[in-house]
Amino acid sequence: MAMEQSLNELKGASVLVSTGIGYPEPGMASIQLSFANGTWLEAEYWRLVVVGKAEISSFDHQQKYGLPAPIDAIGRLRATLEERPITNALLDRQTGDLLFQFVGNITLQVFNFTSYEIWHMHFPNGTVEYSNHVQLLGA
Repeated sequence: MAMEQSLNELKGASVLVSTGIGYPEPGMASIQLSFANGTWLEAEYWRLVVVGKAEISSFDHQQKYGLPAPIDAIGRLRATLEERPITNALLDRQTGDLLFQFVGNITLQVFNFTSYEIWHMHFPNGTVEYSNHVQLLGA
């Protein structure tokens, strides 16, 4: 339950979006989110939902899809989320997915597709949570 409490403390915080340390290739858009309260998250797989519709995902990064230029998924995520307060942050203990809801009916879904460490979150009190550990706690 400590994870849920730490996520609850993110309500009202803003976030800065930057490129993560994952592999920069088409369909891969690792991100680092730095929250105003000092929490930070490194994640590999994510999707942005705006007003109930999938907008962009890590799988779209650097893809062309017949467009004139490759998609900058991280840039679009940054432009959408920065300066926007979080209204709720949730953990799905069954899947290990994270859900961040923002003002304006915007949701960032962070996925845990595997039992390996695919995201990790560092909280100001020194606690670190890993996607695979969270999944085991929920089993």
